[in-house]
Amino acid sequence: MSLLCVRVKKAKLHGPPDKFNTYVTLKVQNVKSTTVAVRGDQPCWEQDFMFEISRLDLGLIVEVWNKGLIWDTLVGTVWIALKAIHQSDEEGPGEWSTLEAEVVMKHDEICGTKNPTPHKILLDTRFELPFDIPEEEARYWTRKLEQINSLGDDEYSFQEEVQKKPLPSAASQCFLLAVVDMAPLVMSARKALT
Repeated sequence: MSLLCVRVKKAKLHGPPDKFNTYVTLKVQNVKSTTVAVRGDQPCWEQDFMFEISRLDLGLIVEVWNKGLIWDTLVGTVWIALKAIHQSDEEGPGEWSTLEAEVVMKHDEICGTKNPTPHKILLDTRFELPFDIPEEEARYWTRKLEQINSLGDDEYSFQEEVQKKPLPSAASQCFLLAVVDMAPLVMSARKALT
């Protein structure tokens, strides 16, 4: 189980400021969370959300909605692959994403978005280490994850590393499996981005 942390920061919307009263919905693994509505063409939410993730093959769906008198209208959406989200224990500056007009479906699941709009949203997305592991073990795994995150195209076998060097303390088997399973995902995400 991984802990996904999302901070919805702000947006840049094109159009007259009095036209917008927007809020953001976040959807992942059949869980939906919503920000408050904020007026203007540069809304600032600065709201934090956390999700327990059990499937890294899915994505986070972010939708920006404009509140209406009778019904709300979709301003735009963006899909973020969970595999592409980095591991960090600290909040970052976030990343701007272009909102798109349509979702792309594959086998009854959303797998992307298309048709860019002029609107953008700033989100900080990251996976955090679990809270319930000992501090010494957390430092060990943080170092390992930083090493993985800092790799370029170098080949790295996390399984070999674990076999060569014993853990500093008795590790949580579930967490060890999660990190070992994440290493190939991190490498393939890095290669896809370069």
